[in-house]
Amino acid sequence: MQANQADRVHPYLTYQKEFTPYKWYKPLLATLAGVGFFMVFTVVLSIFGFILASNQGYDLTQLLTGGYDTLDAYTPLGAIMSLGTVAVMLPAVALGNRVVNARPFSSVSSSRGGFDFGVFFKCFVVALVLVGLPLALLNLFSGENTGVVKFTVLGFILCTILAPLQCVAEEYVFRGQLMQMFGAWIKFPVIPILLQTVFFALSHPYNVTGVITVAVMGAVLGVCAYITNGLESGCALHIVNNMVAFYFAGFGFGGVQSEVAVVDLIIDVVLCALYLGFIIFADKKLGWFSRVKKDDLAAFNAKIAAREQARQSQA
Repeated sequence: MQANQADRVHPYLTYQKEFTPYKWYKPLLATLAGVGFFMVFTVVLSIFGFILASNQGYDLTQLLTGGYDTLDAYTPLGAIMSLGTVAVMLPAVALGNRVVNARPFSSVSSSRGGFDFGVFFKCFVVALVLVGLPLALLNLFSGENTGVVKFTVLGFILCTILAPLQCVAEEYVFRGQLMQMFGAWIKFPVIPILLQTVFFALSHPYNVTGVITVAVMGAVLGVCAYITNGLESGCALHIVNNMVAFYFAGFGFGGVQSEVAVVDLIIDVVLCALYLGFIIFADKKLGWFSRVKKDDLAAFNAKIAAREQARQSQA
């Protein structure tokens, strides 16, 4: 028995092509509009940050130009400038798509009717067990305990809020907006996945080994989005990976550095492979990603049709 149209999960990479207003150039317009909003938000945050920094005697220039070696996710101002300036990419993507109005923002989240928090929390638990726990144990027994707690109380709170938003924002930009844009233009799924991987890797100021490590993570996150037709599984892995790094560094267990060792690359490859393997299993055997929350495609197209009909009746 064939599934109803409303119950069918549409391919994520080409999903936006099924919305009535789609034209080949509209994904690019939405992306450029998002970049514009991001630049405005970044300028506003930077002005705010420099004002606060001048009052507190804080060297904000070193923070912004020193890469990961001067990363500060542990104090209020540091968390705002290091994490908040990335997190604002999320509303920028939403506003970019709203301005162009070629599809609903829910279609960036998934082709299953928006972001499914049930799927996200299941994937989050899996990411904690398969990735978070091993990384935590490696940090505990690495012998890099400095004994210096970098977190302030407010810095810890802001890091806990902003770091997940920073991870989600990167998913919406790279695995969402960019990968779907390339997917609308290019027939073969491997190419959009590889293109967003390149952009994602180059956006991180690591050494060569670090960039390769980020590329591996970006490729796995891209495949996760492709397999699950949404961003929930990638958001879960990304949040767990980053939060372990920030928390352990903030409490004096090593630090986030621009120089990444080969052994860290190997560990990340193994853990990412474990997680991806489970996601494939959850898709094929558990059916985690087959549920359609709502038919946002039909609803959006109906709204566009009604608007066009009203316009024609007034003409």
